Amino acid sequence: MLKTYETDRLYLKILGKEAAPMVLSFYSENKEHLESWEPERSKNFYTLAYHKATLTAEYNQMLEGKRIRFWLFLKDNPDEIIGSVSFQNFLGEPYNSCVIGYKIGSRHLRQGYAYEAVRKALYIIFNDCRIHRVEAYIMPENIPSLRLAEKLCFNYEGISYSFAYINSKWRDHMRFSIINPNDL
Repeated sequence: MLKTYETDRLYLKILGKEAAPMVLSFYSENKEHLESWEPERSKNFYTLAYHKATLTAEYNQMLEGKRIRFWLFLKDNPDEIIGSVSFQNFLGEPYNSCVIGYKIGSRHLRQGYAYEAVRKALYIIFNDCRIHRVEAYIMPENIPSLRLAEKLCFNYEGISYSFAYINSKWRDHMRFSIINPNDL
């Protein structure tokens, strides 16, 4: 697997601990924007040490085939993170599946970057990693993510009740999947 991929407008990069200042900057800038969709953060989340440790752990998990996170950069501004696409919960044979997650910073919403990045990331996970099935879990009120799943041809499968603890309560999520087109 490569450490950097590109689309027309983006770089998708796997980062190591040296990128912790950029990751911290991304989360700090988007704290309010992301709070509605993500778990409550620990006290030390907004520290450099936390993100160095997290990036190290994620890199090691990637080497072990357990997780992949691509950080997103604009080609015309390759020093600022604008979002990420991640794959986790990898299941091997006979499933060959994983779960996708993604986020885009508030200044870069509604410009097609999520579609461009997720489309490329799915291509990578299907072709380079030979994953058969990717699942996505989306809160019903997250209309932009629901539209993205539809545009990318994810199939709706039902509700996962009380699926994740977000904003101090258990939240239902809509479950979607997409199958590797090479396997059809």
